[in-house]
Amino acid sequence: MPTQTFYNLPDDKKNRILDAITDELGLHAYEHVNIQNIIKQAKISRGSFYQYFEDKDDLFDYFLEQIKLLKFKFWGPLFQMDTDISFMDRFKQIYIKGIEFEKAYPKLVKVAKKVTSSEGLMQKQKFQEGLKQAQMMYESYIIKDQNNGLIRNDIDPKLLSTVLNELMNKITIEELSKTVTNLKTVEQRASELIDLIMKGICTHV
Repeated sequence: MPTQTFYNLPDDKKNRILDAITDELGLHAYEHVNIQNIIKQAKISRGSFYQYFEDKDDLFDYFLEQIKLLKFKFWGPLFQMDTDISFMDRFKQIYIKGIEFEKAYPKLVKVAKKVTSSEGLMQKQKFQEGLKQAQMMYESYIIKDQNNGLIRNDIDPKLLSTVLNELMNKITIEELSKTVTNLKTVEQRASELIDLIMKGICTHV
């Protein structure tokens, strides 16, 4: 992670460096990321860069940490286990927020695609670890609803979570490919899909 020297920088300078990192990761697979390009865009010296970061891996870890913080601010209470909301309602809201996030931060979506197609195994694993954590979180919400009698106990939490993610990702790709995304239409499609699934998994319809 960055040194204390980096954290002592003014916010505008830290943001400029983060923007440069994001642009470079969006243009090149991780193994081809060029620190010199980041230095040039961020308008810092090479010496300053190494006062802030140990190496490229250190830089990438910082980038991932900032994305996690940004996502937490965006989704907020929806990821809290004690929130009094059913899994299906929670999932729908998370999905809609996800569309908003990807529309608000298209550069980050571009980076995600680059990293997951990268030959840098460690970086890909770090990125995919976040997806795995989200999957496990969904499974815990499903188990909670099973314990509360809202979802059948014979439903495999991992299978349900995987199916929902795959279906929602398909809708997401379709919506993001449009010139204009209507969030009301997105919400309606999500509601229709969830209603379809609920009639097959809920103890009471």
